[in-house]
Amino acid sequence: MSVEGNVDLSRVRKKLEEAGFFLGKMSEQEQRLTGHRVPFDYYLSAFLSAGRTVDYRLCHEHKAIYKPWRKAWNARITPDENRLIKFMVDDRNDEVHESGSSRTVGEKGVPLPVGRYQSRRDGIFFSDDVVGSSSPNLIFRPSYSFTIDRADCEATEACRKYLALLQRMVAEFEADHP
Repeated sequence: MSVEGNVDLSRVRKKLEEAGFFLGKMSEQEQRLTGHRVPFDYYLSAFLSAGRTVDYRLCHEHKAIYKPWRKAWNARITPDENRLIKFMVDDRNDEVHESGSSRTVGEKGVPLPVGRYQSRRDGIFFSDDVVGSSSPNLIFRPSYSFTIDRADCEATEACRKYLALLQRMVAEFEADHP
């Protein structure tokens, strides 16, 4: 708490911004047509840690008021939202303390336009004689997913939802403790 008694959430907001930064990096990496999965994994690890720290900071910096508030907040959110939070906390724990995140890597076909295609960023060049049919050709890039409650979902989409939920939690905590 600050001197005036207001809740100081500046360090919590910094972690929300950090999580958003790493989510952006994950999205950029996910769109690359070539490359290795290691950068995505690094960004995911950093995202999971930053997201987990949001709750940790709230708990330790505002212990007397946060714990009972959080219990009531958990009762107000949907079962799917509770499951997402639990999954992300557990996945972060696995990433940090066990064998790594549970994310899986697959492939996603990306259609190439007919004719010439060049991507300096990804180091790819196809000439007319390689891409010359009237239907689009596909190039495959890595795709990343989680299995949450036996359902596959894109990792970045699950992380977006988790970050939005953390942002909502912080905003509601602040609104309840002006």
